Amino acid sequence: MTNLDCTVLTCVYNKDRCCCKDNIKVEGGHAKHTRDTFCDSFRERTDSFQNAADCGCPAKPTEVQCQVTDCTFNQQCKCHANHISVAGSNACECKETECASFRCKCD
Repeated sequence: MTNLDCTVLTCVYNKDRCCCKDNIKVEGGHAKHTRDTFCDSFRERTDSFQNAADCGCPAKPTEVQCQVTDCTFNQQCKCHANHISVAGSNACECKETECASFRCKCD
């Protein structure tokens, strides 16, 4: 499990800069930069969909499914970083978020 911080304040699962989901999915295929990754679990907070963050306490240790093949933390499609951060404070869709902790194997 990975400790997850989230600055995507427009996500319905964000509560106190933490994620209320106990698992997320990070996409990005063969990304080479953080901007090529995104949180596929992002759901925009709207007037009709405000309260998923009321699902309980934020989950710091979170299971992170990782589809970013070239990330150094990806082992068998799971993130093995001790800590990650998902960024994109004003995102309206998942592709406007990013895994700010992504590290390319090519570096």
